[in-house]
Order: sequence, then C-alpha cells, then structure tokens
Amino acid sequence: MKITIAMSDTAVIKELYERLEAHRKAKGLSQEKLVENLGISRPTYARLRKGACSLNIFISVLRELNLLEGLDFLVPAPTIRPSEIVKPLTLKTHNNLLQHRSNTQSKTPFTSSKSQKSVKEMLANRKKLKV
Repeated sequence: MKITIAMSDTAVIKELYERLEAHRKAKGLSQEKLVENLGISRPTYARLRKGACSLNIFISVLRELNLLEGLDFLVPAPTIRPSEIVKPLTLKTHNNLLQHRSNTQSKTPFTSSKSQKSVKEMLANRKKLKV
C-alpha cells in the first residue's frame, strides 16, 4: 500500500511496521534474533508495532535491516540553505517598511518635510484629530 497524506497516523504506523516485518522475514531473521542483535527486549520491539517506540529504536531497526539509507529519501537534505530564502524576504520586508514609513510620515498633519509648523498649529491639528 502506498503511504499518502490522506492516511491516518495509525494507518501509516501500521504500514511502516508491516514493511519492516516483510524486510525482516526476507532476511530470514526471527523477531527473537532481531531483538537480540539490537540488544532490546521483545516488549520494546512490540512498541514499534503501535508507533510508541523511540526514534532511536526505529533507527536501530532500520540499520539492522540495512534500510537506514532510505531515510535520505524520506527527509532529503535541503537543496537551498534557509538563509538564502530568508535574506531576500527580510530585505524586501525591510524595504517595504521603509517605504511605508516614508508614506506615512508625509501624510501626518504634525510633520512637514518642507517647513516646520508652529506649536500653535500643531496643537490645533491635534485637537481636531482627538475624538
């Protein structure tokens, strides 16, 4: 069965466990021999079936079954560094903020880029704007 986004977590766990078991059986390993090789108990291995094992145990099982390199396909290394994505966005955001500030400052009644208003005019404008 193909694992899809529509599957529940429980269904994905069941499918992964069945795949691991198929690989174990194909290698001719019994569960007893596998847990012995891993140095874990049977109850610990049984938790794998429920998805309640640690990531460390899961990785150990993958390693023992020669499936560890499959994790490269599961979580591939990024082809672009996160900083290459963040820098352009940060610069763009910074430029937008500067543009917004310059637009806002020119529209406020309290400041003028060309001439200074008197305190009396500023207070009059302030009173008009108060609610």
